[in-house]
Amino acid sequence: MLNKNLFNRGDVVAVALSGGKDSVCLFHLLLANAKDLGITVKAINVEHGIRGEQSKSDSLFVEKLCKSLQVPLKTFSFDCIKYSKDNGMTVEEGARKFRYQSFLGLINEGFCDKVATAHHLSDNVETVLLNLFRGASPSGIKGIPEIAYEGKIIRPILQATREEIDGYVANKNLEYVVDESNKSDDYSRNFLRLNVIPKIKERFPEMERAVGRFVGVLLEEDEFMSKLAIQAVEKKDGVVSVLTRLDIPVFARACVIAMKECGIAKDYDKTHIDGLLALKTAPNGKRISLLNGVVGVKEYDRVAFYKKEDVDFIETNFFLGEIGFGRDKIAVEVCEETPNLKAVNKGELYFDLDKIPDGAVIRTRRNGDVFTKFGGGTKKLGDYMTDKKIPLLKRDSLPLIVKDNVVLVICGREISELVKIDKNTRKIAKITVK
Repeated sequence: MLNKNLFNRGDVVAVALSGGKDSVCLFHLLLANAKDLGITVKAINVEHGIRGEQSKSDSLFVEKLCKSLQVPLKTFSFDCIKYSKDNGMTVEEGARKFRYQSFLGLINEGFCDKVATAHHLSDNVETVLLNLFRGASPSGIKGIPEIAYEGKIIRPILQATREEIDGYVANKNLEYVVDESNKSDDYSRNFLRLNVIPKIKERFPEMERAVGRFVGVLLEEDEFMSKLAIQAVEKKDGVVSVLTRLDIPVFARACVIAMKECGIAKDYDKTHIDGLLALKTAPNGKRISLLNGVVGVKEYDRVAFYKKEDVDFIETNFFLGEIGFGRDKIAVEVCEETPNLKAVNKGELYFDLDKIPDGAVIRTRRNGDVFTKFGGGTKKLGDYMTDKKIPLLKRDSLPLIVKDNVVLVICGREISELVKIDKNTRKIAKITVK
């Protein structure tokens, strides 16, 4: 019943101990196997403030249990209803978030190395069915992992059924508390547990084991697909992008990873994924709005993800020194020595300072801007940027050194032929975008 492979000798493992049957079972299992596993057992109790005096009474039971067994205990108490409301979550979501914040906080403080929760196979089946009925993808259906948060959270009895846990507790004559809220089917999980799953098990007694095997296959396939998707996401020059030539299942997963990189961790749905799938075959420049100000843009053979933010200003006078420009800082300085232009660092540009005319400004692009590329040949700035495959949304925020409509420097990218260093140059300036 206990997966001993989740432990390393010397681990300090804290049990998430509510006082209920499942957590008491896990607590006693770990204590009974502590010497064999070479671990130290501690406990954590979180009182959510949902069930009034009953909730406090459960925490008092945990305190007495740990004291009687001389097990170190850390306790937390908070107003889950207020916390959830303040953070725009359901009570269930708020309780879970606070619990795991507490667990990870204790790990970071050094109270323990890992936190063990008492999730079991029946919990996992409920989670799988809930996600299935809510329309989740195969990745979302896979249920509860045995290891989470980079190994900091473990579920050692995840393969045990509720019947096995009941049998262990009865056999050892263990005391525990009963959460009365589990008897109400107002919550979706309780509805499945009390009404749906018992009916299914009447016809299919081994349904939990069968679902467990199904989840095992999903986990293996999900891990494989996730590796492919992670490899397909590129982060370059602050832009996250995904190749369009990927097969749809990998492309969709890669887009989810890219959205998370841009701060969209939740609330996206199938319409967003469908919109990104449509960009695979869309014309260059086609874009869709996602969430939190993020847009997806078709750029040649990729879909790029941007968080479009306002630039603080679009124009300022050109001068030597450090110049603020939106999220960037532009540093312009005179070089005391002639630089080795073959060893220039990325993002640095050098030009003839005396060739910058009076009245030059630093601004973003405008219609009618032209650029004389290095080596000669003048063309529209937009055409030059297309030739260089500068991302579409990057173009709108790139700082430019301009006189009238003549672009002299595309900061961080290229200088114009008009300001290049030659044998007559007396003042060399370096410009860097930070």
